[in-house]
Formats: sequence, structure tokens, C-alpha cells
Amino acid sequence: MSEASHTVDPSFQLLVQQLHQAEGPQLLVADENLRAAPLNQLPTETTSLITNRYDLYLQAKLLGFNCYYNDFDFSSFPDNSFNQILYRVSKEKPVTHHIINDTRRLIPNGGTLILSGAKTDGIKTYTEKAADYFGSHATAKKHGNIYCATISRLSSQEPPLDDKNYPQLRPCISSDHLQLYSKPGLFGWNKVDQGSEFLAEHLSDFFKCFDKAPEHLLDLGCGYGYLAIMAHRHTDAIITATDNNAAAITACSKNFSLVGINGAAIAADCAEGIDQEFDAIICNPPFHQGFSTDRSLTERFVASCHRHLKPGGMALFVVNRFVPLEGCAENLFQISPFGENKGFKLVLLKKPQK
Repeated sequence: MSEASHTVDPSFQLLVQQLHQAEGPQLLVADENLRAAPLNQLPTETTSLITNRYDLYLQAKLLGFNCYYNDFDFSSFPDNSFNQILYRVSKEKPVTHHIINDTRRLIPNGGTLILSGAKTDGIKTYTEKAADYFGSHATAKKHGNIYCATISRLSSQEPPLDDKNYPQLRPCISSDHLQLYSKPGLFGWNKVDQGSEFLAEHLSDFFKCFDKAPEHLLDLGCGYGYLAIMAHRHTDAIITATDNNAAAITACSKNFSLVGINGAAIAADCAEGIDQEFDAIICNPPFHQGFSTDRSLTERFVASCHRHLKPGGMALFVVNRFVPLEGCAENLFQISPFGENKGFKLVLLKKPQK
């Protein structure tokens, strides 16, 4: 997402202050909360960055950071690698617990873990748990509506926090006689999204709209791959799935292999960097930023769909009924309603022939 599309998380500014005050190697742990963060404010000489978002990884790489894109896998870092680790706590408890658990090994005695976040993020509880785990004491200090805590690493044999075995893919979704793999760190990781399920019910009708069977299909924002797997039952097309989230790519790749799909899961931010054009696209896009609807997200997915569809190609979107997809798409596509229920609507987009 472009920086202009989002409000910068205020917790980031507290981390910036801490980064500039410390000496020696430092690690910034960045997830979706920092997707609009101005990383150019950080010192590249002493700061490394690890993130599970491909857009943040590309941004950091362009700025010259030593950066890593993965599902918060810290195993490549030796013990005592960083004098300080900074982390704006995540929305999901297993993610936050996993990161706190792994960072203890990476900090020498006397080093620090900096946590920031809002009260509603559970920052006070995370601070207490991290302090116990690090063998020290800490209090989250209030800065406006945001809290920040500095936790010193001392000798400790405390057991790790319960992260629900965060790194492990697991078969946890039963769908039409399939056991699909997923994991914490993905939105709706242990269930079938209602919107995706509604779209899947209409995939047979979608493929009947084509005069010629599609040869290449794109699942835009694939998650663990549910829509692509359901589409595979109705088409012999080569399927490309793409997502910004590292856990999504890992889970989707596993499920593609499990089902025997001819295709690949590719890390990309809204399919940026994928040059191929496709005969068909399926998409259940995110449409919320925080607690409000973000029109820019919808616009971005529609624009990506237009770039990646062949002339005459068609896309099937599912969105909440209140999302103004048609208004975002009317200047680019021929639009047809394709279905509606109490919560969702399906919209068919056809790219005009040149």
C-alpha cells in the first residue's frame, strides 16, 4: 500500500526516538501496523529490519536496510545479535508471544526489548509478561494514547509464553472433504471466510461465462489458498496465487502441494511485480483499515485487477455489501452483479477488448 493511503501508527514515532538514542546493532520487528511507516527516519547503519509483509521488505531494501522477509523466523540470527530490539506489538496474541519468546535469545544480558502499542492492544499485559520472561521489571509508560516499555534482558530461566506453536503449519480447516493447512498470523487463519465461501459457491457459474476456458488464473490476495483450491475444481487453468503476508505464502504453497495444483504462490504486494496477464482473476480483497472502510484499498485491488487481466478477461470479486466496488471500477470495466446475500455481494468485472 502506498504511504499516502494510510495513517502512520503513532507507536512508530516512539520507536524512532528509541532507535536514535541507542548505540550498537538494533533490530526493528515490523508487521502490518507499520505498513505506512516512514522508514527513512531510521538509521540504516545500525538498524536491521525483519517483517512478514512484502511491501515493507521492498521499502526497507530500497532504503538500504539490512532486511529480512519471512514469517518472523529469527533462526538465522546468532545469539546476542542485537543490543536492542524494537517491536510495535501485533494484533494477534500468538504473534506477539512468539516474537517476545524469540527475542530473548537475541539480546545479551543488559540489552533491551522496546515494546510499544495502545492500551487496547494489551501492551500493559505484554510488558508484564515480557519482563517476567526476561528476568526483570518494567512498566509501560504512557505517551498520549500510546504506551512504551523498555525491558532489560537479565538472566532468566522462565518458560516461554504460550504462542500456540506459532511457527507450525497445521491441518485445521475442513472443507469439502479436504483438510487445509494454516497457522496463526493469517487473518481468519482457522476458518473459512464467509465472503470467500460465498464466492466459491458461484465459481462454476463464473467459469461458464467464458467462451474459451481460461488458461491462467490469478488469486489476488490468496491467504492460505482457499479460493484457488475451490477454483481448481472447476478449471484446468494454471493458478497463480499472491499475497503480501509471508505466512499466507507458506500456507498456500503447502495447500497447493497437498491438492496437486499446477501453479505457484508468489509474495507480492497486491500483485505488484507480477508482469503476467491472466484470463481470469478471483479476489476477496481486504476492505478495512482499522475500524473504518478504506476506499483506497478497494481502489488498489481494482487497479491491480485491471493491470493483470487480459483484454476480454473477467474477474469475480466478493466484498461486503456496503463496499463501493462498482464506483471504483466503473471507468475500467464492464460491471455485472453476480450474486448477493445478507452480508456480501459478488461483482463480475470484464475488461473491454482493445
